[in-house]
Amino acid sequence: MKQPKIETLSPEAYQDLQQAITASSLNQDHKALIMGVLDLCLWLQQKLTFSKISINTLKKVFAIQTEKRHRPQPETDPDITSAETVTAEAANDDSELPLLPANTSDSAKNDQQPSKIKGHGRIAADAYTAAKTIALNHPDYAPGDPCPLQCGGRLYQLKTPGVFIRIEGGQLFEAYRYEQQRLRCAVCGEVFKASLPPGIVDKYDERSKAMIAVLKYQLGLPLYRLAQWQRQTGVPLPDTTQWERCVEVYQAILPIYHLLVYYLAQSPCIYQDDTWARILSVKTQKEHDPQRPDRKGTYTTALVGDYSNHPLYIFITSLNHAGENLSKVLAQRDESLPPVMQACDALKSNQVGDAITTLVCHCLVHGRRKFIDLESYYPDQAGMVLDTISAVYAHEAKCQQANLSPQARLKYHQKHSGPLMANLKAWMEQQIAERKAEPNSPLGKSYHYWLKHWKTLTRFLTHEGVPLDTNRVERALKLAIRVRNNSLFYKTLNGGYVGSVLMSVIHTALHNGINPIDYLTDLQIHAEYVKQSPKQWLPWCYQETLNSMNNPQEDLAA
Repeated sequence: MKQPKIETLSPEAYQDLQQAITASSLNQDHKALIMGVLDLCLWLQQKLTFSKISINTLKKVFAIQTEKRHRPQPETDPDITSAETVTAEAANDDSELPLLPANTSDSAKNDQQPSKIKGHGRIAADAYTAAKTIALNHPDYAPGDPCPLQCGGRLYQLKTPGVFIRIEGGQLFEAYRYEQQRLRCAVCGEVFKASLPPGIVDKYDERSKAMIAVLKYQLGLPLYRLAQWQRQTGVPLPDTTQWERCVEVYQAILPIYHLLVYYLAQSPCIYQDDTWARILSVKTQKEHDPQRPDRKGTYTTALVGDYSNHPLYIFITSLNHAGENLSKVLAQRDESLPPVMQACDALKSNQVGDAITTLVCHCLVHGRRKFIDLESYYPDQAGMVLDTISAVYAHEAKCQQANLSPQARLKYHQKHSGPLMANLKAWMEQQIAERKAEPNSPLGKSYHYWLKHWKTLTRFLTHEGVPLDTNRVERALKLAIRVRNNSLFYKTLNGGYVGSVLMSVIHTALHNGINPIDYLTDLQIHAEYVKQSPKQWLPWCYQETLNSMNNPQEDLAA
């Protein structure tokens, strides 16, 4: 489309145009539409001239849609009556999984799901694990007293008391002032000072350090903002002091991080992606890689995998792209293992080094997104692609519901999704051969993207366990983006590395069902043991290690 001619319209000409449209023979709907377009142009010009307008506002103005759309529904299999009758064993015998009902719109999906038991929505009293318990006895009666209603019975105490939760305002960190009595000898002048309570050595305990790290590198609370809050609550905690405490936590958990990276390298599938990061020392050219002086970009890479069914999340903030960071991680991979499945998008920055072999699995969602943007312009062509991918995801949902093994999942996709994808490929090739889409047009480029990466986009039809998309790592990157959006930048590369280590251990603990504050606290308390044997202090097994330390006799008996 050519650039439109710029028209200048004075207020008087604008009013004359309005009157001409009103007096024209157009119907009322067309008049209203033309007047609306004129008003929109005038409003947009004023916004761009006299104020700032965000992209989100423009999206709302022009009604740009999201990527969500209704899935097309495969035909119902008459031989299957209920999804509950399908098991993984049956799928291994080449039996078919149940297909979705004919209507699975959002409202229909809600109707299919079992209705949830409605409750009061309040948090149970047992969830307040940090609450101090205060026992209250009845001021007028005691067990054994006669019933006040004079029924002839006696009162007895119930096993479960009534519970009332009260929450009072306070501060994140509690400060205690210990005034140590000092005694001086009248003859020699020696001063004797009262000792601190047992266990109090440092000004900051391990839990306070863990809280600072979690507030910064999980919740994204900037250090200077926390410093302002603490100053208002009467417990000053300067931002530089907070950073020093974060470094102490980093030093205690560094062996855990290195072990997590090693285990990630052994994962059968690694998801990867990166986002930009800002490091001041690199931006000001004070710090850069001497081997690559022209590289000024800095990135935060997220790598996600599993080890013995335990999720692993590794973040790396550096000058390297995701592919370069993954290459360094895979350098630790056991050579006896098969090539790792590398789930990523098709960007060149995701490619690993030539010396490393991986099974590249490109993301269907990234390929789908190219047609989401074109749906309003090419509804038939884009609808064909989007409906096919939606049908594939419908089959994937059935595999997950039936909890199929990787072998059974592969067979099911080959039987049900394979024909769909083969038909889509033939249709795209026909579209290009018949020149129904210009090669350099957005639609033609989208076709070429799919055909160029067809083998990697359809790995789930040829190999076991291949994921359909990289949504898992996309969700993980939100943590790094949250920290970046709140704190804006790191000062040095070392600061980015410290933050990456803390984010990795915190996020891995969270996804393994572990409270990161408790976990970081225990790692600091037992830092020497962690350094000697980090394998025993991983998130999914450190509780057992603590129990064995607290009960050595039981450990010996076992």
